[in-house]
Parts: sequence; structure tokens; C-alpha cells
Amino acid sequence: MARTRIRSIVVEDIVYRWTVGLVDPRHVKVKVWRDGPGGALEVMAIFDDPWLNFGPIITAPAGRAAEVFELSPIAPALAAKIVRQALEMGWQAHHKATTRLQLTRDRERLEPSPE
Repeated sequence: MARTRIRSIVVEDIVYRWTVGLVDPRHVKVKVWRDGPGGALEVMAIFDDPWLNFGPIITAPAGRAAEVFELSPIAPALAAKIVRQALEMGWQAHHKATTRLQLTRDRERLEPSPE
């Protein structure tokens, strides 16, 4: 199994660490936290891993793969957007609790996780 890559991102002059982990062939979990004591933010996002979904992707009707599959990986700009929106929703990284949210299919906003 591949080693999880921990990345750094600065949002509003605060350094956060973040990772992306595979949940299943259609979903990933973005985990964000600050150094030191505190809780984490876990965000489920749709991502159709091209390696795991190769067959369905190449057999999709021409020009429709983008409508059916989410092939854009979680990039630093999206991670920063997730942190900003979570902070606006009241996430407090210094509290010990883990906050779970989900990213909408269009990747425009965060919503409460159904869990």
C-alpha cells in the first residue's frame, strides 16, 4: 500500500496539514488538521479513480465521461477552499472533536455528512 502523503497549506496565515485517502473507487476523504493539539476536519468527496474505474471510463459514451465521472484530483486550491468553507461553517481546528462534512458533487460547497 502506498504511503500517505502529508501536505501543508496556509489559509488565513495559519498552517494546516492535509492528506487525501481512498475510501472506495468513487470517493476520497480529505483530512485537515493543525499542528499541535486539536481536532481534524474530514471531508468526503467524489473522485472516480481512473486506475480503479478504467473500464467504465473508457467505455462511457464519447464526450459524456465528464458528466458521469469526477476525474479531477483534490488539488491544493480545493483543499484551501474546503478549509475556508469549514471555518465559515464554524469548524474550530483547536477543539479536539473531529468534524465530518461532505463536498457537493459540483465541489462548490460543504454540507453536513449523513453519518
